[in-house]
Parts: sequence; structure tokens; C-alpha cells
Amino acid sequence: MSDDGLPEVATAHRALATARADLQAAVDRARSRGTSWAAIGATLDMTRQAAFKRFGRPRDPRTGDTMTPTDLTTLPALTERAFALLDAGDHVALRGLMTEQTAEALTPDLLLDTWSQVVAESGNLARCRDTGLESFEGAVLDPSEPSLGGAVGHTTIECEVGEWWGRVAFDPDQRIIGLLVVPVDTTDLPF
Repeated sequence: MSDDGLPEVATAHRALATARADLQAAVDRARSRGTSWAAIGATLDMTRQAAFKRFGRPRDPRTGDTMTPTDLTTLPALTERAFALLDAGDHVALRGLMTEQTAEALTPDLLLDTWSQVVAESGNLARCRDTGLESFEGAVLDPSEPSLGGAVGHTTIECEVGEWWGRVAFDPDQRIIGLLVVPVDTTDLPF
């Protein structure tokens, strides 16, 4: 019988789940004692906003219910898919990932004309790399950790002879609310 290491993997996975639950409970206790989000964030080496988005339990003013964090695990792949659909010219499928308001603003002509400029400069999409997530405030988000509100997927778009930065803004329901393609040296980003 070979030692494939899977029992150790399973044990570590259970320990991680327990640690996450323990951390949430500790944050809840600290908040109930009046500890600020800034202090919790500093303890966890993150901003107060990042701490709130990860551990907060605000009341939804529309319903009175506690808001629940969103599972972010699918957003990196969805970010890359948006650019693959754009490169394929499949506006119909891309539109299906957007909110209605975004789909009205990002018309097929606007999207495909913009992407054709990228293709003219750098060639077609070869792959996306270094894909990750951040909050709208710029804090790094771990896709394995749930978070309140929306998120921004970011990736390096590798084309045949050049690179671009791609960003996709998502609402809390994981619908696209913004799409951005900019040169890699761009510093002033709208989201």
C-alpha cells in the first residue's frame, strides 16, 4: 500500500475549515466587544475595508436580513472567460454575463471595435495569466474566502505579440458591471 499523502491532505483541509470558522467567531466576538474594523484589519494585516468585506455581517436595509458574503471561487475563471468571449467575437455570450444596464452601455460595436484595436496592435488573445481578484478599493481578495459586495477580476492578457491588462468589475451577484482593457503601464484605473 503506497502512501499517497491524501490522509494528510484531508486532515489539513479539515483544519483549515475549522480555523476559518474559529477566525470568524473570534472576529464576531471582537466586534461584539466594540473593537473597530480598523483594529481588526491591522491585526489581520489587511485594511479595515478588507476586514469588513471578509468578516462583516451587516443588515440589509431592504430586507432586514443579515447580508451574506459571496463565494468568489468562480470569478477568476469568469474574468478570463470574458476576454476569451471578446476575442472570439461572441458578444451574445458575453452580454449574458452582464447586468442589463451594462449590456446596454457596452454595445457590440463598442466592445468589438475596441477589441479590434487591441488585435491590430498585438494580435489575438493567446492566454490570460496572473489572474486574481481585488476589492473596488484595491485590496487583494483571496478567491477561496467569501466577501461582501462586488469584486474586480484582473488579468494580464497575453496576445500574439503584446500584453494588456484586463479588468472585469462584478456586482455581488457575479454579473459584469464593467470591462476594461488598458496598456500594462496604465496607473490611473477607474476600477
